[in-house]
Amino acid sequence: MDYETAFRPGFMVAGVSARVRNDRPEGFAELWQEFKEAEIQADLPQRQSDEVYSLYTDYESDHTGEFTLLIGYAVADGVPVSEDLDAYDVPAAHYAVIRAEGPMPQAVIEAWQAIWASDLQRTYTGDFDIYRQGTDGAPGPVDIHVAINPDDENDDA
Repeated sequence: MDYETAFRPGFMVAGVSARVRNDRPEGFAELWQEFKEAEIQADLPQRQSDEVYSLYTDYESDHTGEFTLLIGYAVADGVPVSEDLDAYDVPAAHYAVIRAEGPMPQAVIEAWQAIWASDLQRTYTGDFDIYRQGTDGAPGPVDIHVAINPDDENDDA
């Protein structure tokens, strides 16, 4: 699995959230459907961009346990968020950044499966994906950010 490493300062993500497990994929599908139907862009005029974030946080244990999935947008710290939405702080951390390209969502699923099978020294403090649109409006590549121990960084960074 190829990846680059990067340090990212902390930031906030606001959107819709639910407790999910990787062995119950229907929870992911249901939350993505809720996100699409909620059209939360109207509730977040202060979002920093139109890039969609999926945040994985509040891990019960590791990738085999329950965790919170939030789908939404990056917002500036301290910006008031509608009471209909959830907001989480993403801590400053060192990340392994893996690019998923190809048919979605299969490319993202396969990238995460490779991450689970890897020997990355994950911290489970908060991971996130950034979904971008291509210039033609079709889904673009997804950058997966996995929080890692800083000693686990590639020499390429």
